[in-house]
Amino acid sequence: MKKITFDRLFSMSSFEGLRLIRRGHTINPNLSVEQLIEILLKIEPSAKSLDFEAASHLNDIIDSSAPDDGVDFYRICISTIIIVESPTWAKLITLGRKRFIQKLYGEEYRDIKSLFRQAGLLTDPPTIFDIEWWDHVSSRVRLETDRVKLEQARRAEKLTLDIERDRLKNQGIEMEPKWIAIDDNTAGYDVLSYTKSNYGVVNKLIEVKSTIASPLRFYITRNEWNHALEIGDAYCFHIWNMQNDPPFLYERLTSDIAPHIPKDNEKGKWKTAEIPVSI
Repeated sequence: MKKITFDRLFSMSSFEGLRLIRRGHTINPNLSVEQLIEILLKIEPSAKSLDFEAASHLNDIIDSSAPDDGVDFYRICISTIIIVESPTWAKLITLGRKRFIQKLYGEEYRDIKSLFRQAGLLTDPPTIFDIEWWDHVSSRVRLETDRVKLEQARRAEKLTLDIERDRLKNQGIEMEPKWIAIDDNTAGYDVLSYTKSNYGVVNKLIEVKSTIASPLRFYITRNEWNHALEIGDAYCFHIWNMQNDPPFLYERLTSDIAPHIPKDNEKGKWKTAEIPVSI
């Protein structure tokens, strides 16, 4: 099946094409989508201006029981496409309705805002049904964001396993690194590897971070830092810049990170700290 770009799917042209297809199917349920489109192009004056190819794709992904009229039609189209396609701007929805719209500035977002307006999602004050829609989509976007973050984290951990496996082989250490995070996400580190010392082969505990932030930075939790302090420079951080192709590794020791850890005071204790990579 030909890939339909997001801009074509998320458009009034495809939405209206889908609306006509759904209405046509209600009247002629035995006809295929292709047959319905052929008829619509002959009898509907506006049909030639619609994107029926994109509308056919929408017909496959949008619930067949969805209404084909009113604001609910647009809302289901918008929410389904956001959840299925995960456009880059979707994560802005979690900021709240007003902030989301403020962030969508510029000509490139004009049509997107227009569709939200057409769906009655920007009315002030919002109704309880408006709020329910925003909350539902926001929760789904958060879940998708978490999934993407986990996939990126797992990819970074796999990269560390690969690079450590090569290093051990080159150093003549006949041991395999272990993927600890898969079995115990509370261990305080992700990969157990090994290195040579004056006392023979010793453990090397690696906390793996992945980042696409600019400027490059990563986050460390209190639990991770407590493990780092306890173990010292046998504990290290692998920070993968996932923007690079292939990803680029920065390795930092506990002593490298220490100057950037915040201090507790009588008013509270830190739980998560942002650390620059260029240290």
